[in-house]
Amino acid sequence: MAENANQTAVFRGAGRVQGYSEAVGEDGAESTASHHSQSAEFVPQMEDKANNAQVPSSEQLLARLSSGGVATEVNSSPTGGESVDVPASPAGPGDLRPRNRERPADVPSLGWNKLLRGLGFKPQPNAAEIAAAEFGRARSLIRLSTWSRSVGILVANPKGGVGKTPLSLLTAGVLANIRGGGTIVLEVADDPGALAVRAEGPAAAGVAELLRDLDEIRGAGQLAGYIAQQTSYAAVIGTAGDREALTGDDVRRMAALTDTYYPVRVMDSGNQPSSDAFHGALDVTDVLVIPVLDALPELNGAMQLLRHLHKIGGHAADLARTAIIVRMHDGRTEDPEVRSYADQLVETAGVGSVVHVPFDPHIAQRTTLSFGQLKPATTTAITHLTASIVSQLNAALRKAD
Repeated sequence: MAENANQTAVFRGAGRVQGYSEAVGEDGAESTASHHSQSAEFVPQMEDKANNAQVPSSEQLLARLSSGGVATEVNSSPTGGESVDVPASPAGPGDLRPRNRERPADVPSLGWNKLLRGLGFKPQPNAAEIAAAEFGRARSLIRLSTWSRSVGILVANPKGGVGKTPLSLLTAGVLANIRGGGTIVLEVADDPGALAVRAEGPAAAGVAELLRDLDEIRGAGQLAGYIAQQTSYAAVIGTAGDREALTGDDVRRMAALTDTYYPVRVMDSGNQPSSDAFHGALDVTDVLVIPVLDALPELNGAMQLLRHLHKIGGHAADLARTAIIVRMHDGRTEDPEVRSYADQLVETAGVGSVVHVPFDPHIAQRTTLSFGQLKPATTTAITHLTASIVSQLNAALRKAD
């Protein structure tokens, strides 16, 4: 047979695959390429002008993603949902805002711009393209960040009804969904809270049973018996029945055990910042998240918490200075005068960053929370919030090292 009949044809485009990544689609999600579809669009990375782009390392990617302030500003949602207002903070570690927005490699083509670019024109990125690029960078930062140990996030406000439990579940949901699991939510309130009620799936055991059996648990399989698994891939340990008040030592022991099996721990706290359980949670916290509403009691509760932490000093004061305030909107009418007061109060609070989460009827129902039932605008806002948390985690661990 002819010699060239046995030669293997070379796929000339194969060398370019390593220089491409999945583009962000119009719905804010990453497109998936497969041999069944030719619709996925690929975006060259690192200003690739050749056939063979260099594949950046995780450290290089994180350096590109984390090079400025913490918060992100999104003026229009790429998902077609309502606008998500995420105010930008002064420059600091982990800014997700693009440093050079006109780079075509960083901005996906959407709408009319996609057609124009296909015809050879070079239109400026529109608002939807910029928002989609920021959303993609937020997801990449969450997915690529790694730490030398397990990390702790504490959601706290002395006032009830501000959204501590939903925010704990949803932040953990974003982390687990993007990172493929590895995130657990713990109830660390001194008295039983609503975590088990808002989480998906009934749990036969919880915090009380975990503390009772803690010294006997030797593996992830045993720990799974105390967990309510979420569709977001997050794990939850709440209160399954009645229990005694938690102590600081209880919280630290639970954190030590779960950190053996989960890289990220989100803690849903109670309403007593002076309690022993809360102080135990502070000891194992790397980033503090404070949800507030545009209402005077909730705002004053947040300021009370910050003053308490500064009074304690040391690690607690550091948490206060780098805290992330989350302004939740629950659908109730917000008085313009109170909103203005909230703006001034938060601006002078001396925290790390401020993020807004829009009203979502699924959260407002005060029943079981399912990550997949959120409005697209809410998912976008929670993703940007989670990216801010991850940026603070990166900065906190760099400082500790």
